[in-house]
Amino acid sequence: MLFKIKNRKQKVASGLSLVDVIIATAFIAIVFTALAGAFLSAIELSAHQKARIGAVAISNQRMELIRNLPYDDVGTVSGIPGGNIPQNENISLNGINYTRRVLIQYVDDPKDGTGALDTNGLTADYKRVKIETSWTIKGNTRSNILISNIVPKGIETVAGGGTLIINVFDALGSPIPSADVSIINSITNPPISINTFTDINGRVTFPGSPSASSYEIIVTNSGYSTAQTYYADTANPNPNPGHLTVIAGDTTVSSFSIDLLSTKNVRTFTPIKEKEFEDLFVDTSNIYSSASTTVSSGEVALSYSSNYETDGYVYSNTISDTYLALWKELSWNDSEPASTGILYRVYSPNDPNPPTLIPDSQLPGNSTGFGISPVDLSGIATSTYPLLRIGGFLSTADNQATPTLQDWKVKYDSGPTPLPSLAFNMRGTKTIGTDGGGVPIYKYNSNLQTDSSGILNITGLEWDTYDITINNVGLNLDISESCNPQPLSLLPGTSVQESLFFVPHTTNSLLVSITDTNGVLLDNSSIRLYRSGFDSTQTTSACGQTFFSSLSQGTVAGGNAYNMDVTRSGYTQTTVTNVDVSGVSEVTVILNP
Repeated sequence: MLFKIKNRKQKVASGLSLVDVIIATAFIAIVFTALAGAFLSAIELSAHQKARIGAVAISNQRMELIRNLPYDDVGTVSGIPGGNIPQNENISLNGINYTRRVLIQYVDDPKDGTGALDTNGLTADYKRVKIETSWTIKGNTRSNILISNIVPKGIETVAGGGTLIINVFDALGSPIPSADVSIINSITNPPISINTFTDINGRVTFPGSPSASSYEIIVTNSGYSTAQTYYADTANPNPNPGHLTVIAGDTTVSSFSIDLLSTKNVRTFTPIKEKEFEDLFVDTSNIYSSASTTVSSGEVALSYSSNYETDGYVYSNTISDTYLALWKELSWNDSEPASTGILYRVYSPNDPNPPTLIPDSQLPGNSTGFGISPVDLSGIATSTYPLLRIGGFLSTADNQATPTLQDWKVKYDSGPTPLPSLAFNMRGTKTIGTDGGGVPIYKYNSNLQTDSSGILNITGLEWDTYDITINNVGLNLDISESCNPQPLSLLPGTSVQESLFFVPHTTNSLLVSITDTNGVLLDNSSIRLYRSGFDSTQTTSACGQTFFSSLSQGTVAGGNAYNMDVTRSGYTQTTVTNVDVSGVSEVTVILNP
């Protein structure tokens, strides 16, 4: 029996443990995963190689046809030069879908000079054919490109025409290669409709362009803004830029700027305002719980039978606010005859359990209780204690006397509060022409509205300076603050958030912004606005602004303009005279260190 047990143990010891099995399984999984990935990559590579062979055949087929055409017939449908060769075709070969794109252009050979310096005055020296055949496999697009020059058998000739050059730059003036350029002209015969791309220098050149007006140019790129020429019509009688004109033997050059699109997130609010919780004890509706106390005739007192209870308490309902910004003050009115008293404490609700006392680290003296009104609550962190409850503890040493509590109040700041469905207009500074009266026509000028949460995300904006305005009278609102201030410059490829704060409209108001010499808004700046019969001082907010409402009109022309003294620690005091206030007014003051 002992011999059998011994052999059995040896047999177990010679096997694999569970850890060994797990490691081996993981290793095998890693190896096979790598092999599977390599196998799939090999399959995809093989598919692309097969597709490339087809693309080469499709490109060669079209190129051979072009080479066998008479020189004058080498051109594309609606192209420069024109011809019967389609610019774009979709072709299926061996189960693969291809897109074949043909671009034919005149070339101004530098050997005999270019443009106005061409020695024989003929800028269309020969034609260049570019055939690009592309395909997509599993989301990966590849292409084959074939280029050939087609040279006339004799001296180069072209029936009229000039040279059209389009330059494309970004916001900093750097050329943009591979930008998408569309050239359209419906009055030429045949009509022109070309879609091409800029070269490495951000340029498109078309020698031999037919002499004509009304060349419409549209320039864009994926994720970029769009720049274009515009028709002269009743909506825009004086377009800028208007459509181009090509003159025979001349060169027409036009430049366009595009850049990455940006996003602007607009949020509308009413500003922070003071609110309060108050209980006048006309009933028990604002009382959470109580013991040995009664509410009667607008006051809380100890319960009475033949004698007053020696002590009792009352707790307020929970005090809360969705947009709580700051706890400010607890105050009360009470009566404490001799031998009686009331102590007040502040709690955090812990329903359904008893409330938790706010610690002395947040509210010094709270554990002992307060007997003198008011009590400063601003040290209580709203993030830690977003809900409060007040406790009043009544006591008496005279069974025929009771203290009474007439009312208590908690003040706090609430906001900013989202202002939903706010209609506004946003306009850029770029123009595309003027109307018959010379009034600018803006490229971006839209009426917009925030959603039910007071938010609007505006996408697809090009770099520009945008200004937001509202119908002050119609909405009965004024913009009292804007972070960032209006108007706002939007850079290419950026996303900015703009918070706007609104207050009730008054006939005359003044929004004051204070910045340093770098344009940085300065908070905590003191603004004294004054004139004869008026003197008021306010402090700029975290956004570096302050708003004076309900002002009387005052202008230089009327002889009663306002003055301002602006002070801030670390900066030179500045006095601004002759500040006009008429309607909704704004002023920006720059402080020097």
